[in-house]
Amino acid sequence: MNPVKNMNKIVKKLLNEIKIINNSILKKKLNYKNKSKVEIDPVTKFDILIEKKIRSFIKRNFSNHSIVGEEFKNYKNNSLFKWYIDPIDGTKALIMGLPNWANLIGLFFKNKPVLSLANFPSLNKFYIAYNNRSYVKINNIFKKVKSSKNKNPSKSLLAMNTISTQQNLKIFKKLKNKHFLKITGADALNYCLLCEGKIDVVIESGLKKVDFFPLMKLIKNSGAIITDWNGKQKFSNGDVLVASNKVLHKYFLRKLKRN
Repeated sequence: MNPVKNMNKIVKKLLNEIKIINNSILKKKLNYKNKSKVEIDPVTKFDILIEKKIRSFIKRNFSNHSIVGEEFKNYKNNSLFKWYIDPIDGTKALIMGLPNWANLIGLFFKNKPVLSLANFPSLNKFYIAYNNRSYVKINNIFKKVKSSKNKNPSKSLLAMNTISTQQNLKIFKKLKNKHFLKITGADALNYCLLCEGKIDVVIESGLKKVDFFPLMKLIKNSGAIITDWNGKQKFSNGDVLVASNKVLHKYFLRKLKRN
């Protein structure tokens, strides 16, 4: 049983809250600032506006819930309910005019995911998961999502977002000649496509929790397996392995442990 009632209504309200801002994004050329002194980590005014909007909605409707976001400090850390927000996942893609950016929102209760929402305004679709349901809505049509049943590693489709870390570079060199491996730059879209059964494995490192925690319920409901590179749920280094089923997860986990 979901500890939050009327989850579908909550999702509709959240989407309406950020719809106007997202529509503005689609019409404008974006300026950005760099948040980091050691790497390119851009932020636009829309990252700020969307997160403010989502935080305001949560505080109005669930004043006792904790919030972890990309752009602002954590809000209340002692609640059994915790929201994870990445207002624009794929800011670099957005700035370059690519369509694979998303608004990511997730809710946990007692450290377990109860809601995932991944909204892709430029692609006119969003993914939603709560209770035992996982859907993608494309052009006003809902479709259930389920991860691939392929259990053959040699026929698996692997995705990595970047090779910006040494771990990713090492893994890429190790796997590229034996597996269908693509550097996609697709951020959250990789995980969503895996949940649809279009990708079999996603391997990442150096992530923050807001990069993938909002997608946890979607991943689990689709039947996929997500752990860190040690097969645990700790994710202390931001190392993430997602596989469409237990067989592939076990195989690629061995590959990563030998890294």
